[in-house]
Amino acid sequence: MMLSNIVAVNSQEVGEEGLIWENNLINIGGVLPENEIKLADFYYLNQTDSNAYIKEVITDCGCAVVAYSEDTLAPNKVGHLQVTFDPETRGGTFSKMILVKTNVKPSGDSLFLEGVNIHYPEDPEVHYKVKKNGLGFVFNQNNLGTMYTNKPKIKFIDFYNFNDFPIQLNLKQDSIPTYVKVKMEPPLVEGNSRGVLELEYDPALRDDLGFLRDTFPLSFLSGERFNVPMHLMATIHEYFPPLPLSQVNEVPKLFVEEMEIDLGKIGPKNVISRILTLENTGPKLLNIRKIVTNCDCLTYELPTIDIKAGEKVDLVFSFDPKGRKGIDHKTITFFSNDPLSPTKTVVIKSRIR
Repeated sequence: MMLSNIVAVNSQEVGEEGLIWENNLINIGGVLPENEIKLADFYYLNQTDSNAYIKEVITDCGCAVVAYSEDTLAPNKVGHLQVTFDPETRGGTFSKMILVKTNVKPSGDSLFLEGVNIHYPEDPEVHYKVKKNGLGFVFNQNNLGTMYTNKPKIKFIDFYNFNDFPIQLNLKQDSIPTYVKVKMEPPLVEGNSRGVLELEYDPALRDDLGFLRDTFPLSFLSGERFNVPMHLMATIHEYFPPLPLSQVNEVPKLFVEEMEIDLGKIGPKNVISRILTLENTGPKLLNIRKIVTNCDCLTYELPTIDIKAGEKVDLVFSFDPKGRKGIDHKTITFFSNDPLSPTKTVVIKSRIR
């Protein structure tokens, strides 16, 4: 194993001693077993006053092969360790640990290689059943799941190019939202082969909360330009950092008098209105970021979105049961700046005759 890359580094950039790793975790994204193997490069700095060297590298899987230099590394120099990942047959998310034992730290430093193994289906025609301009997808809509406003989320979407010609992602995308970035691997997908779209979704730039849908055309190039409609779903929550115990009683707090309301038996033509009282039991101003109902049949009125400390505000909601019958459940969800409970959902029950 004779791979190395050594350059000078300003030692003042790192304030610790030992081998300092640029990254201890690398995500190599979506991995297609039929494509070339993936490489990941880990760089480390010798932040000691003596020579350092790697004694042993242990991986928890034969699919990860490590190449490194066994030569000594002088102080304030950077070394290079390369991991070659050979995809396994089983698909799904993976996390592989690499333990690097050195003379500086005999117990070892732990590195992690992560990604998503996308298995090759027995019948691409059946597996990639959603066809869009010659490209086959597993789902028409892609659910990004739950995310928080403190960091973007990445979704890997595999597809099959059923066309007889290669395609590439258009570098000029006129209709993608500013909070979505898209890359394709490999950059050129040959005809009758697979590719992976890497979608990065930034909920902070989306600037909204709750369950959201996005639809936009994704532009590709072959002999000419063509678009493929993309449909995304996501549930976004505002992120609040962990709160020290000493500050628990120093923040706004949303108290809802009734978390479950039973309207009882109602007729299909009777619009029912009720009052739901909100209270700020904290010492600071409470701001209602957003209110969401799960049906257009449920409307509400709230006189203010800012509730002072100790203040109560009445929300009036109305439920129109027209066109409905039997046991019914509706919800009102509140998003607020209460860091202890930023999302609260009230359930409204009824039995429609």
